[in-house]
Amino acid sequence: MVLFDQQPRSSSSQYSDLMMKQKITETIQKERFILKDKIVIQKFMCLFKVSDSWKRIIRISPVALILVGLLTGCTSPQTTQDNLQGKLQIVGSTALQPLAQDAATLFEKDHPQVKITVGGHGSGFGLGAVTNHQTDIGDSDIYANPALYPDPNLTDHIICVIPFTMVVGPGVNITSLTQQQIIDIFSTGKLKNWHQLGGPNLPIVPIVRPNTSGTRATFRKYILLGGDEKGTLLQTDSSQSVRDKVVQTPGSIGYLALSVVDKTLHPIAINGEAATPGNIEAGHYSFWSYEHMYTMGDNNLVVSAFLDFMLSSAIQELAQQHSYIPIAQMKLPTSGTSPNKTNGTAWINPQKSEGSFREKI
Repeated sequence: MVLFDQQPRSSSSQYSDLMMKQKITETIQKERFILKDKIVIQKFMCLFKVSDSWKRIIRISPVALILVGLLTGCTSPQTTQDNLQGKLQIVGSTALQPLAQDAATLFEKDHPQVKITVGGHGSGFGLGAVTNHQTDIGDSDIYANPALYPDPNLTDHIICVIPFTMVVGPGVNITSLTQQQIIDIFSTGKLKNWHQLGGPNLPIVPIVRPNTSGTRATFRKYILLGGDEKGTLLQTDSSQSVRDKVVQTPGSIGYLALSVVDKTLHPIAINGEAATPGNIEAGHYSFWSYEHMYTMGDNNLVVSAFLDFMLSSAIQELAQQHSYIPIAQMKLPTSGTSPNKTNGTAWINPQKSEGSFREKI
């Protein structure tokens, strides 16, 4: 399938914005796309000279443009995949950090002239750092609120899905809590001792993450239903800090990405449902999120190559081994139809699809 004619570029034959719009419209009308996730394809920018206004439209589009055929013959005169070199900095979500770190190690083996630094500090930190041009990639468990991050160059790359789980500390033999019980532990304070829930006579110690935590934002929105948290506030936004605090504190309860849960922790089901891909896809489990990598623009070839690598089969399989859910495995519900209803094209918005799962809970 050829989506655009790859004609030689010259000052006399450059495509206008009008022609670009016409080509995109014709392609959508002729082809039946199944758009499964919001992955922005940057490589076609090197085939066409697109104005800033069109770049903005493409970046904020809620669907992926699967542009097969545009990805051939698109190389830079200065750098190619075979001689990539430079430095890459990644900070943000500590839930995505394990996968990002492992991927960085493998990428450096394939490209010895590239050096990658991966840090954490939370989703809020990552979003702030990338929008302030202090890092190349900002990892986040949550979508960047356009009211807080209005720069049209901020580009979202969805990498995978991460399930979160409640975890308890030593001496607690509870296996499941209802959502209301979690609210009464973390928000209302009605439940103060585990014996109220059939557990040991041990004070309940809720572990609360800092405001920069994307995991906390997800927990408050979908588990506490917007309620505030009460408990022991951690000063460091780190999944590892939460894990260590829960392990070291008798009677404690916290919440973590499944990717950082180890044998020292005891996961707790919510409403009798565990954090499994099947339960998430069926709409039975609401404590999960997309993992995002945000960038500013599409002009860094090393960044572009690394983002492609994150979506490769090798890294998506590695993600599954680390308890993430590969993006291709998420059977997202359709959130709407295309303007051209006659061709049956489905337009799927991951952000709306994410919410539609949780409306069933």
